[in-house]
Amino acid sequence: DDVQVLLDDHIVKTATMRGSPFIAPFETQIKEWENRLHRMRAIIESWLHVQASWLYLEPIFGSEDIRSQIPREGKMFETVDKHWTSIMLESVKDTNALVVTSQPDMLEKLHEAEALLEEVHHGL
Repeated sequence: DDVQVLLDDHIVKTATMRGSPFIAPFETQIKEWENRLHRMRAIIESWLHVQASWLYLEPIFGSEDIRSQIPREGKMFETVDKHWTSIMLESVKDTNALVVTSQPDMLEKLHEAEALLEEVHHGL
């Protein structure tokens, strides 16, 4: 929550700066920073959705019995689990929010994981 509040505050401040008549020398940098902040917000929102679903489903799909009974959903969960594990392993190396959210294809992996988790939920 603290990170999201701080992030929203920085997004508002950046938007205010873009409205300044003195922004011209910094316009490119401000646009890049604003895009980075918006991407970071999207990553955090997606992260929270994936985390909640993964925490709910992980104990279910931790069992080989259940995975063998619903193999399609089991494979989808395995894909999500691989994405989630790789993201978490990279995230603990440096916990700075700017570093963590700069992982290559992070948002795309999280969006894919969200879609797969939605299918898994529907399949249960």
